[in-house]
Amino acid sequence: MIDLEMVTNQSGHDGLPATVNDQWNFLLSRFWNQMIHLVIRFDGHLDETRLGYAVEMATQAEPLVRMRFVEGDPPSFIPLKGDDLIFSLVKNEKPDEALREILARSLDPVAGPMAHIGLIRSDHDLLVLSANHSATDAYGVKALGSTIARLYRTGGHGSLPGRNPHNRSFTSLFRLFPDESREKAWKRFGEETVNWGLSDGTFRPCSPQYSVSIIPSGIVSAVKESAGSRGLTMNDVLLSSYIRSLIRLIPDTPAGDRAVLTTQDLRRYLPPDSLPGLANLSVAFEVPFRANRESSQGAVLGEVHQAMDERKRGHAGIGAAEGLCRSFSSGYSVVRQRLDELVRETRNDGLIRKPFFTNMGIIPESVLTFGLPDVTEAYMVPPLEYPPGLGVAASTSRGSLVLSSGYCGEPFPAVCVDRILEGMTEDLRLFISS
Repeated sequence: MIDLEMVTNQSGHDGLPATVNDQWNFLLSRFWNQMIHLVIRFDGHLDETRLGYAVEMATQAEPLVRMRFVEGDPPSFIPLKGDDLIFSLVKNEKPDEALREILARSLDPVAGPMAHIGLIRSDHDLLVLSANHSATDAYGVKALGSTIARLYRTGGHGSLPGRNPHNRSFTSLFRLFPDESREKAWKRFGEETVNWGLSDGTFRPCSPQYSVSIIPSGIVSAVKESAGSRGLTMNDVLLSSYIRSLIRLIPDTPAGDRAVLTTQDLRRYLPPDSLPGLANLSVAFEVPFRANRESSQGAVLGEVHQAMDERKRGHAGIGAAEGLCRSFSSGYSVVRQRLDELVRETRNDGLIRKPFFTNMGIIPESVLTFGLPDVTEAYMVPPLEYPPGLGVAASTSRGSLVLSSGYCGEPFPAVCVDRILEGMTEDLRLFISS
């Protein structure tokens, strides 16, 4: 098999090679709003000059921010020419309206830059870090936020951050797994097999909508404690609650396996001192289940826990990464053509897409420590799913859990998505009391 992850930049410019996961997310960005956001709310105002300096220094540590994607052979990122707007300040007495406008925008990876930092000022400040998924996953957005927070807090004093030297591709991960174990994981978990989900028979861009639900820290800590005592993970409980909420809204389908897609950050296999910042090391795989509306919470939890345990022990994430590399072994242009065909089939035949759940994890204290003013809330927002897709993300900050969703308002009205998020919250309360 051709090891595409070993491809180096041969174009002669001071750029970066695009990994297969970068290439895949770029291709998806041609059809979906592939933006990941980190939202941080403060109880006062930041010093905008100091923040601007922190952003400038942070982008020197992560030069990929100031690049653009080029569909060459092989695809790569190259530096932008001239001044590019990375940081902006917006004054608006209705900050949540301004936030929705920022969340609805999409950075064009072909034009660049790959990330933008927006400050919304009213009687308090909202900081929004936005990155195109072609360049990074959620971990990378948080890593960039951590660098900005440190530089703001110190005022740029002390040592400036150097460039992250760690490998952005799957190469360092694949070295940990023999060829035969990667192939085994790919054959077992690398292919999607189940077709089930929401569909209104359309596939099109639309008016972006976002829903956010904040779950208090008291509920979160009680769920974690109860999950631990039962041999479950927090992710098991969240994924189960998502499935149960979907089952209540989606009409029953013929008997058989159903599935949701979920993600795994493959940095989990790497030592803490070897983690790349802006990089795409998160992959997706199926989590099958057979539950229906009559299934108890315990039954769904059991199914989810067993499925996730099998995938952890079988290294499903490595299998997904192996499958992605195998897809691109025939060349970038071939994958581009195949995806175009799939999109046409979806549009013409009304194909459905599996619901998506991603746990974006904990927003670490390093992201939230700016000094003054204090942070009052922080959460992640996933890419906007165009119909017929629907996704929900979870992120945790200082003990509070936030569920968020980006979706199209026409086929999926806010009341529908809000019911899913409310159903998940109700399920968490039921879990505590059971």
